[in-house]
Amino acid sequence: MTQVVRAETRPPPGWDELVVTPPGGHVLQSRAWAEHRAGQGWQPHFLTFDDDRSALVLTRRQPPLPGFGAYAPRGPIAAGDGPEAVAARAVAMANWARRQGGRVLAVDPELTSSPEYDRILATAGFRQREEIQASRHRMLVALPSGSNDDTLLAGMSKSARQRIRAAEAAGTVIEEDAAGEALPELARMLGEAAETKQFSMGNVGPLIGWWRRVLSAGHAHFWVARHGAGLVGALLAYEHGGHLATAYSADDRGRRTELPGTMHLLRLNFLRSAVARGHTFADLGGVDVPGARRIPEEGEPTFGLYEHKRSLGAVWTESAAAHEVVLRPGWQKVAQLAARVRGG
Repeated sequence: MTQVVRAETRPPPGWDELVVTPPGGHVLQSRAWAEHRAGQGWQPHFLTFDDDRSALVLTRRQPPLPGFGAYAPRGPIAAGDGPEAVAARAVAMANWARRQGGRVLAVDPELTSSPEYDRILATAGFRQREEIQASRHRMLVALPSGSNDDTLLAGMSKSARQRIRAAEAAGTVIEEDAAGEALPELARMLGEAAETKQFSMGNVGPLIGWWRRVLSAGHAHFWVARHGAGLVGALLAYEHGGHLATAYSADDRGRRTELPGTMHLLRLNFLRSAVARGHTFADLGGVDVPGARRIPEEGEPTFGLYEHKRSLGAVWTESAAAHEVVLRPGWQKVAQLAARVRGG
């Protein structure tokens, strides 16, 4: 049985090379994310397993409630191992958290859907839970060896190619903003989208703070679309697990009629960047229907986004669900009751 052999409250040397860079690696397992969440009251724990793999676990106590809640954000990573190895690490984390006084543990590695993974977790008492991140599934674009502009465009729909050409003809240009100077503009455009589509962005200040932190750590890239003197779109992408992944993107909704191809041109630049880095695929992000976690249907809020990403050559890819295990049922019932009381 896999076991946790070391748990530290400070990241060991080379931590990000262990949990961000390998296959399945994620920036939410990084030192930067640990520091960001520590500033919000979470305690990071940097675990090492007896198979020499690693995982970040965040814990939080809420006195006078007993014990603590624990979460491995996008972990434990696969690191090139099979789903049964990932499941074994999740079980090892549960055993560790139980010994430390945890009452519940949640895990949600970025892992292709696997019945074997689900079976092992179910045997250990884990159950599927609603997703902690915005999306479970991903829209992936394959980038086989020899990919170039011609093959990228050939994999897109005719309308997508037309919009890209229209944006270029209109004079829209894409620039990398490595310093993140335009991050507040991305937040503004996302806020407008949230109002229109009726979803919550949460507190913008900490979000922009995270964006700056992940850029400084070298785990992200930020591109902006400019037309004349104005900024008309932006895209922040994580670089982890051997690929680029769209994290946040938005355009100026007030100029969509005038400049309809802004996001198409931004995403083409994103795909070009992935090709230049030698990646074998790129992740355009999720389009899940909250609660259902399936391909959106016409009339649902994310259907247009699904069609947009599919027009760029992306394919819906099923991923493993988030899971949770209750380590101390009595304590967890007290915590749930307290949450209901707080919620009115």
